[in-house]
Amino acid sequence: MSAPASARLARSVLAACFLLAPLCLAAKADDQAKKVIREAMEEDYLATNMSTAVAKLRSALESCEKGKCSKDTFAAIYGALGTVYSAGLSAHEDAVAAFKKMLEADPKAKPQSAYLTADVQKAFDRAKAETKGAGEAPAPAGSASVAVLEEQPWSEQATFHPVPVYVKVPSGVKVSRVVVRYKSPADSEWRELPIAKHKGGFGGLIPCAAVEKEGELVYFVTAFDSNLDRVASAGSEAEPRKVKLKAAISGRQPSLPGSVPPEGCPRPVQGLSCETNDDCPGAKVCVNLACVDESSLEKPKEDEEPKDDKPRKRNWLSLGFSPDLTVLSNVSDACSPKAQQEGTLACYFKGDVPYTGTPLAGDGNTLKGGVGLGSMRVLAGYDRLIGTALTLGARVGYAFAGTPERAGGKKYMPFHAEARGAYWLGNDPFARAGVRPYVLANGGLAEVSARLSTEVLEDDGVGGRRKHKLDVYKTSGQFFAGAGVGVHYAVSPEAAMVIEVAGRAMLPDFAPVIAPSLGFAYGL
Repeated sequence: MSAPASARLARSVLAACFLLAPLCLAAKADDQAKKVIREAMEEDYLATNMSTAVAKLRSALESCEKGKCSKDTFAAIYGALGTVYSAGLSAHEDAVAAFKKMLEADPKAKPQSAYLTADVQKAFDRAKAETKGAGEAPAPAGSASVAVLEEQPWSEQATFHPVPVYVKVPSGVKVSRVVVRYKSPADSEWRELPIAKHKGGFGGLIPCAAVEKEGELVYFVTAFDSNLDRVASAGSEAEPRKVKLKAAISGRQPSLPGSVPPEGCPRPVQGLSCETNDDCPGAKVCVNLACVDESSLEKPKEDEEPKDDKPRKRNWLSLGFSPDLTVLSNVSDACSPKAQQEGTLACYFKGDVPYTGTPLAGDGNTLKGGVGLGSMRVLAGYDRLIGTALTLGARVGYAFAGTPERAGGKKYMPFHAEARGAYWLGNDPFARAGVRPYVLANGGLAEVSARLSTEVLEDDGVGGRRKHKLDVYKTSGQFFAGAGVGVHYAVSPEAAMVIEVAGRAMLPDFAPVIAPSLGFAYGL
């Protein structure tokens, strides 16, 4: 390629980059803004983090203003803001303003259907009506105009009587929804009233709450098609219909076509004012500076206790695991045949083979004390809540890893049964989730086994000594009494993890035992 041709190609590429750069930047800004919209709506809005959603959408607006996003993206951001303001924050004026901005960016835009609620639809309808109302620029040539609803408005109405509103749709105009927006003398904001089909048109009554005060009530009527486009109206926000509300009116009472005048609204009861019972006549008494009938007052029942409606679970089922940690003292004669036959110790080679030899006395047959781990048990329990802080219950279970069969055919008893009571600390702990500490006392039937290792020496018969390493089992029980502490960690008022540490005194073969446990409890 010649040098002039290469230069021309380079200039063309450079010019294309300059021309396409704004488009690339705008596309990138659109993508970033759409990502923020998805995060704000799918994560923050659905998690009810409304302030975070608004902050993210405002940030997206600022980024779009710098990056020159498309009108569709601006409309999407304002639409999302309108949804959050109306459905999430009940900030209806802000919602209407946001939807107006959306329609300015894209007149055909609508709120996302996935988040559409009655409040969102109401704010959008109002924004659409106001955007197409008196303040809108004239429609371009050839566009559809807004028809005028036929109406004969009433000029006055008596207070505490609903105001009838009736309109007829011009022929050729298709209508799916007709809405009256009104303000009473006491209102600062417009209220909305959908009206239904009536006698060839649409009619309804502006309700009692709007006609309690004398003054001027204003309203206007808007008709929409199936696309929620405004197709006809009677009056506008700028030039509404006006109805004088008076204490009384003369002449014909306002009514809908073919209907009798609406019934009067209930009036507030005006009672006599008072300061003491002496100011009230007859059997009336003074309550909150007003005279009322004494018979209408609710009298407390003397013998009736206050009703307790707190949702406590009173029947608790539990399942737990508990190892036995036995505290053993030094023993000078551990593994001799006599000690194994008469005492609570039993010695074994590995594999639970009984040791039947005769160790040398003294240092050749001693057991050093310590904490022995042996038997472990699985426990099923039931507890009944008495009042708000006391439970009474029972545990049954099975122990394993106990002492192997001993001399004379003695066998380990694996069955466990106990009765217990617990006092729970804190203010009404079973009425809530969270931490529930308690203290307990228990007693029952059980046998505990503990295992330690020791070495014994024997005479080998030729003047020497043999050394054996043995497992020594200490068996205690078969009864116990104890006390301890524990805690429920309740993930809900009816379900809790259970951690407990109890001390047991084994009887009649005494041994102190530490019994930690871990379990789960469920309330019914």
